[in-house]
Amino acid sequence: MSELFVIDPLWEEATDHGPDEIRQTSALLRIAINNQSASRVDNTWSRSVHDGVRLSAYPLALWLASSWWRLRWEPTPQKTPDVDWRLAHDMRSAGYGYLWPLLRIETDGELVTIRCEPSSASSMEPIRYLGHFCQAIPATAFIEGVETFIRTVLARLETVGLRHTDLHALWHEVSTERASAEAAAYRKLEALSGFEPDESAEYLTKLQQLSSEIGEAAAAEIAAACAGSEPDRRLQRLMNNSQVGGVQGNLCAITTLNNDPTRNTPSDASPWDRGRNMARMARETMALGSQPVSNRRLGEIFALTEQELTGGITPLANTHLSLAVREDEDRVRLLFRRRWETGRRFEAARWLADSLMAPDQDRWLPATESKTARQKFQRAFAAEFLVPIGALQDFLGNDPGDEDRIVEAGNHFNVSPLLIQSHLVNHGLGSPAELDQEQFRS
Repeated sequence: MSELFVIDPLWEEATDHGPDEIRQTSALLRIAINNQSASRVDNTWSRSVHDGVRLSAYPLALWLASSWWRLRWEPTPQKTPDVDWRLAHDMRSAGYGYLWPLLRIETDGELVTIRCEPSSASSMEPIRYLGHFCQAIPATAFIEGVETFIRTVLARLETVGLRHTDLHALWHEVSTERASAEAAAYRKLEALSGFEPDESAEYLTKLQQLSSEIGEAAAAEIAAACAGSEPDRRLQRLMNNSQVGGVQGNLCAITTLNNDPTRNTPSDASPWDRGRNMARMARETMALGSQPVSNRRLGEIFALTEQELTGGITPLANTHLSLAVREDEDRVRLLFRRRWETGRRFEAARWLADSLMAPDQDRWLPATESKTARQKFQRAFAAEFLVPIGALQDFLGNDPGDEDRIVEAGNHFNVSPLLIQSHLVNHGLGSPAELDQEQFRS
């Protein structure tokens, strides 16, 4: 069993109050993520510090089971998460009157990031949580840990003669769906869209139909991109705009890159590490050295003129993503969102990344604002491809925080100063306080 995510209950004598399933699962709970304790508490009553906290395991197991699909697939929103998102991702939502750890669980589909905050210093509660950390673990380790805990709770219920609880019924339903490829794919789209199970069947039917046309993996990215307010309107506008205009390009040069045996990178690396590694390999294959990528060279990759790359129409200007559409084996239609030259260069570099790694079945190559693993890979690739971090450090010299020099670096590499700043932050060379670190890294 993986020790990266552990919820370990030490069963105690049943309490006197509450339903049987609550009373009979009273336990000293130890919660640890990659050896970091989320259950370490300062107990005011006993005047002592412990790594376990007295709670009932049943409410936590029920919450994890009910939030299973959203915890597994739903990424963090770009804006401040709303109440609905927090109910599915914040452990305090386990409720039942217990004081739970301040844990937030975020996913990109490959990694699960768990953020633990300590109790407020001014808290008047009898226990204060002390854990303060942020740990990213493989989604497989998170799933294994949750599954082990839920089964442990179910075994406890069986032992005390409780065999028909809500947890039994819910976990049976989740397990049945996980065992069915069709049901699991549906729940994944549903979670990526930010819905509770069976909340919006009509919208999900439209997404499934789109999936058969553009590819299952591409549809998953579209689902995440359209999540939030008025997803149906967002999706319909995107589908309408995807049928018009665009710039015609060619994927021949990308196909050559795709067949390069040196492009392999460890599959267990993080999305941003894979993106950076792939960008370095692409630059080496193209013999770009450490020099900036010119508009002419970037255009050649897609068989575009400099004018087609940096100017012209923006079919998706009023949407939340940009899109490359594979028309056939070689031809591609590019639907830009950005009007400015630097923005269009970044979009093109992201499409290059997606062309290299997207499944062959995907007709759409979306570059979105979502925090999925695929979008993290794209953004990290594009940043490193356009601005090699070594070349950027050489350009900035000993003062990477100099604002004027950052602007000059943006002009030198023909990217926005914001990209320069984010690239530095994501390599530990800048202050995260000056920038939302996740904007480009994730």
